[in-house]
Amino acid sequence: MNTVYENLEQRMAHGYIDMFPTFTPDENAPVSTAEQEKFYNLIKSLYKLAYDEPSLFVSKLHEDDVYPHRFMKAYGKPKLKNEMRKFTKSVDALLQAMFLIGKGEEVELNNKQKLVLSKLGIDELTKLPDAWVWMSMREGANIIKFTRCLFNENYSYTSEIYGRLLGDEAFKKLEKWMLEKGYKRLDSYNLIASDSKLSLTIYNPKWSEELPRGGFEYKIRHSGISMQYEDFIATPTIIGLCIPNGMKQYLQAFDQMDKSLQTFVFERTKKCDLCKYCIQIDKTGKRPLANTEIDFDNNKYQLCNYYPGFSYAWSHLDDELVEMIIKMLSFIDGFIPN
Repeated sequence: MNTVYENLEQRMAHGYIDMFPTFTPDENAPVSTAEQEKFYNLIKSLYKLAYDEPSLFVSKLHEDDVYPHRFMKAYGKPKLKNEMRKFTKSVDALLQAMFLIGKGEEVELNNKQKLVLSKLGIDELTKLPDAWVWMSMREGANIIKFTRCLFNENYSYTSEIYGRLLGDEAFKKLEKWMLEKGYKRLDSYNLIASDSKLSLTIYNPKWSEELPRGGFEYKIRHSGISMQYEDFIATPTIIGLCIPNGMKQYLQAFDQMDKSLQTFVFERTKKCDLCKYCIQIDKTGKRPLANTEIDFDNNKYQLCNYYPGFSYAWSHLDDELVEMIIKMLSFIDGFIPN
């Protein structure tokens, strides 16, 4: 069931709530659990205030709207994202100011920011909660950990968040299988070519000693899954299959897949439609199209080798999909280089 928002700004505020984890403290921190919870409740209240009273952050509210899918240009509303970002920039500016204040830096707050902090019970910036200062000053501190209250370095908040958004039971089943196979978790902040501020990748380190860059679309060097949250899209949570080096080597081994995996790959992989993207910079006119012929149900098809991340992506997990992702990853990992 889709949530009904009173305005565009309320929709954007809900993104902060979606990506806020349950309270999980660091029991070994130099500040008490009670102090951590005090700071957690402060940030949680800020996001609730942004949702309930978005006019505290911007001077004008807009009619609710959202991009129906990730490729925004086709929607024909060039001003929409700027209107969305005006609100989130205002919220983020206050959060950034709070982070710097916790570091002891001089920050000039505007009247709107002072009013919001006052509504949150913060009138004297010289008497900050202990955990506020700690989360600003601790080793490895950053704005995302601060604003999402990621207290415990040994706890996977991102697994909790994305599990809740994607389907907890199915996600835990997939994650458990992957971790048992030696896959590793990696959090990414402010993902390149994405609006996702806190992303999770679970990857197989056997593919490369380099760490993944995050995401599932470009320059994929490891098998795995990657999740991100794009708050300007109607279904903001997305999980994609990480397919190393494009589809070519796997399509060339199509006849080695069992029937269910063949069906999965056939249904998800783009059929070559002669768009000629793959040869657009070829000046010789001799480069072949980047597709691979497969035989499926006694018919031959040309499937595209490029950018499988665009089609191997979903907004929800269930047991059936998890089984196919596991089967696909198992097949892909048969191609790990020596």
